[in-house]
Amino acid sequence: MPMVRTRNVLGGLRVREAMRRQQVLARADETARRGVARMIKFKSDYLLITDDQGAAAGIVTQTDMTGAYYAGLPVETTLGEMMIGPLRCCYLDDPLEDALETMGREQVGQLFVRGADAEKIEGVLTYSDILGLVYRFCRHCRKSRYRMEVEGNGAAPGGEVRVEAVMDPEVNRCDCRIDLIRLMEILTTQGMGAVLLDGSDGRPAGVVSKSDLVIAWYRGVDPTAAAMTIMSRPVQTCHRRDTLTDAIARMLFVDLGRIFVHDADPGEIVGVMSLASAARHRSGTCKACIASRLVA
Repeated sequence: MPMVRTRNVLGGLRVREAMRRQQVLARADETARRGVARMIKFKSDYLLITDDQGAAAGIVTQTDMTGAYYAGLPVETTLGEMMIGPLRCCYLDDPLEDALETMGREQVGQLFVRGADAEKIEGVLTYSDILGLVYRFCRHCRKSRYRMEVEGNGAAPGGEVRVEAVMDPEVNRCDCRIDLIRLMEILTTQGMGAVLLDGSDGRPAGVVSKSDLVIAWYRGVDPTAAAMTIMSRPVQTCHRRDTLTDAIARMLFVDLGRIFVHDADPGEIVGVMSLASAARHRSGTCKACIASRLVA
């Protein structure tokens, strides 16, 4: 009897195939104000900090900046005072599956990529990079629903993964009048990247993410102000029965770190899905092409 094993979507791929070469750099002696401006310009949630010789010295993330805001540090604080290290790294030819596993185990949103010269950073790998690569594979797969629609080959495979299979049903939400200090405490203690805010009617009114908090710090917003003063809206959502591929596409194209999931009523939020959870799930359970993942 032949042995059968499964092969996931990332099988055989290397870090170099998904990583991005562009890095968002800043010097250790620059102020956080300049660093935030650079993060906004490049839509980045981190800065790679370099020393006087241009060598990588550490990293400053949105989490670090949110902590500085909470601690009452001025936005003129130097990045060198805030940076952490050592860098979490992988190598150009590491299996992409291993890198994804490391990101989950270490609970980091990015890995810096080294090449033959271990002292040189060649690029960075994030969850959105991995998802972008997986999405391109799905779009070009011969069993893809998108290709079937374009080529007129019939309906989508019935086994395609739905958002409800991946989402986290636990949604952290607060009243939109909560102050930013308390909101930052909730984000920190519960290890979250964003909080859903409810209006006076109990329905979703907006979202405050670490990005919003960093921008508030940059703009000098009083940390005792109500969260509703800086929240992003409208709340970006998808239906629980949407396909995972469709939800991933929306997250990538709109540059979302997470998307909230609703039921029949768009105001009834039943879950949340992050880039990290989507990447970990999509990398190994593509039910639309499961037959092609069986290797005798």
